[in-house]
Amino acid sequence: MSLSEETEAVSFGLILHSGNARSYGMEAIAFAKSGEWEKASECVEKGKEELLLAQKTHTDMIQKEAGGDKTEISLLLMHSEDHFMMGQLTIDLANEVIDIYKKLEGEVKK
Repeated sequence: MSLSEETEAVSFGLILHSGNARSYGMEAIAFAKSGEWEKASECVEKGKEELLLAQKTHTDMIQKEAGGDKTEISLLLMHSEDHFMMGQLTIDLANEVIDIYKKLEGEVKK
């Protein structure tokens, strides 16, 4: 059985944008570690933009299924969902780590 082109495209779109978000989150943490707050913030914003693109793909898929168009479940689709979750988690974590570094540097009042 072959994977439908639509499911494959959705999966790779999620992987692409979620992976980009994760990379921006990790880059933001590295910038925060070196005290480069503006660059860290820019990376978080870029990561959020990537997550919005992934979220649109994800929401479209959910809406189609809710409308009766069943989604083909595959290992690739499950993998892309993992990437989506990891991208979200990394951006959230980056925000927290940035705040911690700022507190350590006295940039944020306790």
